[in-house]
Amino acid sequence: MSLADLAALLAGGLVLGGLWASLLRSADPIRARPESPDPLDRGTALPAWLTPLYPLLWPLLPAWEGIALRRGVPLAERIARSGYTPYATVSAVWAARLWGMALGLLTMIGGSLLTGLLLGTLIPGILGGLAAGLYGVLSPDRRIAAAIAARRRRFRSNMLLVLAAARGFLRGGRAWDDALSRAAVGDGVFANWARFLVARYTARGEAGLQEALFHAPDPRDPYLIRFMDGVRAAISGGAGFEVILSSLIQDLGSEMEQEVSERVTAVEPYVMAAGILAIMGYMIVLLYHVFAGGQDLLGF
Repeated sequence: MSLADLAALLAGGLVLGGLWASLLRSADPIRARPESPDPLDRGTALPAWLTPLYPLLWPLLPAWEGIALRRGVPLAERIARSGYTPYATVSAVWAARLWGMALGLLTMIGGSLLTGLLLGTLIPGILGGLAAGLYGVLSPDRRIAAAIAARRRRFRSNMLLVLAAARGFLRGGRAWDDALSRAAVGDGVFANWARFLVARYTARGEAGLQEALFHAPDPRDPYLIRFMDGVRAAISGGAGFEVILSSLIQDLGSEMEQEVSERVTAVEPYVMAAGILAIMGYMIVLLYHVFAGGQDLLGF
């Protein structure tokens, strides 16, 4: 590593250190508050150590969000589908991405100094910083996707129980919304969503149905689409809601039974292998004592 490289690193460190010190004097932390359709998103306060890096990294986030929008669902919709877990607002996700970028920048600086002194080159430190930064930026999206997938599974499993109970109330002469409200008890994912659906319909009419779909883990779920078709038929005065519920219950039950069967089939070879290994181990110990003259262990 040449003296010129060390001088450049030292100058960069001094510039960043001066920027850090000057911004840390501010008593109010900068808030990550991008444009958000959520009126309750009041921003996320950044930690003191991250605040000085805010002006350096913030301009990159809108560009990143633009790339993400071209690839899929808007961030606010993905947060709603996840059940607002692990991030409740758009600005919380942006703050988490800032953490990732800051981690990458600090890793790049530290890694470059280390590899420059030990190896005489800055390239490994720069590549390591880029990899750490990219991982940190992508990590919130990966966590949101995992939360959506887990919520979708719980939504399906709870859906069968609620619909079966709602069909019983329908047969007792209840209206569709009353039957659904009575059936949606407990803290299941579909039960919570069904109560939200009824509440939004009561407040906004059919416009509330679309709002409820916005908060479903997968609005394109074929079972959910059939359920919403039944709700709309019931609202319009049709008598097909109970028939649709019966069909949904049968199909959901068959699918869950198939999933359980597939899981048992997948686990069965491992259970058999464990049993065979246990028997083999017992036989080896038994034969060892026989051939080693340990007949007393066998009782003869």
